[in-house]
Amino acid sequence: MGQVAMKTFVARDERRTVSMRGFALSPSRDSDVTLSDLSYGGCQIHSVDRFKPGESFELRVIKRGVMQVQVCWASEGRAGARFVG
Repeated sequence: MGQVAMKTFVARDERRTVSMRGFALSPSRDSDVTLSDLSYGGCQIHSVDRFKPGESFELRVIKRGVMQVQVCWASEGRAGARFVG
């Protein structure tokens, strides 16, 4: 009998659908963004500006605060970011 490969699934933090305005800021970036799919570990960012995986910046959310994030994935006007630091 052959071996059966098992897939391992990593549980993601619970996500909340939100629509929050903010800014992505770094020495090379000043972008207006909208956050969605917010969790304790990260969020999805929508913007007319393009992001690149691995990019880090300060995310300022209006009336909510400031956090450091790192882009995990990016695709046509959207990006997934995780909170770091």
